[in-house]
Amino acid sequence: MSEPAPLSDQERADLVAYLDGELTGEAARAMEAKLSLDPATRAEADALRRTWELLDFLPQPQPSLRFTHRTLERLGPLRADEQQRRQRWRMRCFGLGWVAALLVSAWVGYAGYNWLVPREPGERELLQDLRILENKRLYERIETLDFWRALDAPDLFGDETSTS
Repeated sequence: MSEPAPLSDQERADLVAYLDGELTGEAARAMEAKLSLDPATRAEADALRRTWELLDFLPQPQPSLRFTHRTLERLGPLRADEQQRRQRWRMRCFGLGWVAALLVSAWVGYAGYNWLVPREPGERELLQDLRILENKRLYERIETLDFWRALDAPDLFGDETSTS
């Protein structure tokens, strides 16, 4: 009878993951099938289980009585640095909050002023058309709109379509 081939590194890693409960779903079902069909894999799994059971018999190291105190002493400067970083972050957020509040209040003031303050009729149109502003002094001499309407009559200046 021939000796079964040893497990590859990937197969051994999958077996260890299965025994640790890290394999789930399809991979776990595939490993269970392999364990039930392959005696070499089953023997390897049993050897790994026995090895892990032996680890329980090893003496557990006990920390010294000053372990906690020494660890906390070393973490003290790290905590101070972390507190300083948090304080700087809080100050930056506080400053950004004030800047945001000032910008919002300026925008609300501007929008409120434009909404509440009455404008003269036609002021928006003047602001939109630069030609009107440039010729405003000429337009101010016209007393009524009837003159403007008369200028719009096609026969006032003759026929503009006949150019020779």
